[in-house]
Amino acid sequence: MERATRALDLKRCTGLVLRLAFTCAWAAQCSAAEGFFVDDKPPAVRAVWPSVYAFVCRGRRSEYIASAFFVGKAQKEKTRGRKKRADYYFMTAGHAIEECKQPRRYLAENVNQRHFERDKITVATPPQRLKRVKPVAIDDAYDIALVKAEAPAGLRIGNPIPVDTQCDPDLHQVLYAVGFPGVGKRRSLHLKREEKRWSTGEIVGLGKADFRGAEQLYIAATVDTLPGSSGGPVVNDKGVLIGVVAKGAAGEHNKFRYDVDPKDPKDWQTFLVPCTAVLRILDGAGLKQSGHQTPLLPEADLPR
Repeated sequence: MERATRALDLKRCTGLVLRLAFTCAWAAQCSAAEGFFVDDKPPAVRAVWPSVYAFVCRGRRSEYIASAFFVGKAQKEKTRGRKKRADYYFMTAGHAIEECKQPRRYLAENVNQRHFERDKITVATPPQRLKRVKPVAIDDAYDIALVKAEAPAGLRIGNPIPVDTQCDPDLHQVLYAVGFPGVGKRRSLHLKREEKRWSTGEIVGLGKADFRGAEQLYIAATVDTLPGSSGGPVVNDKGVLIGVVAKGAAGEHNKFRYDVDPKDPKDWQTFLVPCTAVLRILDGAGLKQSGHQTPLLPEADLPR
């Protein structure tokens, strides 16, 4: 496909003027809302929670964790003497796949999960793992990848997260990010346990950034993220995917540049790969989502 056809037609979605520098709707509230949570999940977070997994790359002495989310399932033909099997497809960060040099890679429902439930008596169910994770496609324009893992067809797992086919990045739209942020890397949080967490924020603008030598459009949002959040889903209040957390560490070493000053708290955002790029990689893998996507939330929980 020609690179020109990969440019996102987000201009039709909003009257914003796209510039190289990200703009904020209101400067005083541009800094990301600090905080990662496990409890008190809003309906949209509860809906996608079971569908978010950790992509774990593990060796004897090191471990790398990124975020991933379930996007589709393909049933395999039944083989003689075996139960039905299926391929489970997940979206994750492209650099997580490219940088994984360790011998073990798997998808985990959670990491560092507590041994007991809240009553401190009931033993918690061990988090589910999907092994033999294989890459299906890595986007050559954005930092996202599609992977799959073969497992029993009746596996207990969340629903595929629906993608917003309109990709309308309305300003001030409330968003929720779910993933595996490395909270131990930020002392101000006073958190050491790495596990599945959620954060919230808003869309504050659109802009362009360089990745792999090509300029692409991104969504800027105030959802709080950290290393480990990359590849995680960002959904609206209906539980529909708006974007994917991109690689946020910019520098000469990775040729990833944003036209913002990361040292200025009023100019630092989380950058999201827009859902149009997600739809493109799903289409290429035969997991096409077309027409209006049904939210994961039941009608009673939809915001009025």
